[in-house]
Amino acid sequence: MKMKRTGERILSIVSAVLNVIGVGFLIFMLFISKMIVEDPAFQTEFENSIYEDASINGYDPVYGMEIMDDVMAIMNTIGWLVVVVIIIAIILAIVGAVKVNQNARLAGILFIIAAVLSGVVSISGILLIIAAIMCFVRKPKTFDYNEQRDENGYIID
Repeated sequence: MKMKRTGERILSIVSAVLNVIGVGFLIFMLFISKMIVEDPAFQTEFENSIYEDASINGYDPVYGMEIMDDVMAIMNTIGWLVVVVIIIAIILAIVGAVKVNQNARLAGILFIIAAVLSGVVSISGILLIIAAIMCFVRKPKTFDYNEQRDENGYIID
């Protein structure tokens, strides 16, 4: 008798949808931050505030601009790295949802890897961990057809 794994499948699909929403929001924020940083009006205003603050505190304003450029480049790189990692988690969750009826153990392993990649403390990570636990714990019912049962299905001693 084949066991239905609807719960695991639904949890993994909900997790994948939440990850897609998160990736979409992150990509949107990365594009918006890039547009703001590359805006000439923003750059001029930022440089003016750096020069103004430098005259008060006595540090080199060029150094402050270099640090800001480096910080923005690092944040942009980390942001795109997070996008790639979460996309991999989405793919693993979808593959696990497809394979859950054929091989529950493999699907559970895929769910755990996807949960780690998407963040174990995030809602999608928690859903994937629950789905993985369900894959490992739930076992199909076994029937002993030699036992005698009454009309209600209870075993007769």
